[in-house]
Amino acid sequence: MNTTATYTYKRKDGGTTTCYGKIAEDSNFEIVCDNEFNDGVWTDNPGLRTWPAVCQYLEKNYDRRIEEISTC
Repeated sequence: MNTTATYTYKRKDGGTTTCYGKIAEDSNFEIVCDNEFNDGVWTDNPGLRTWPAVCQYLEKNYDRRIEEISTC
């Protein structure tokens, strides 16, 4: 895993989501949430190609308190 953040997203709750990796057309994403029971892998990307778009989509549709996202 790349240890240097690719992007840092400022969440609506004032926290941040740190993103790692380069997004490709077939990327899946490992998600780490504040609540570890919500951690998971997202394989259903509807064609989002930028970190801001991915973070906004997941904040709205998955969990408001995602701490980290990595491509896989």
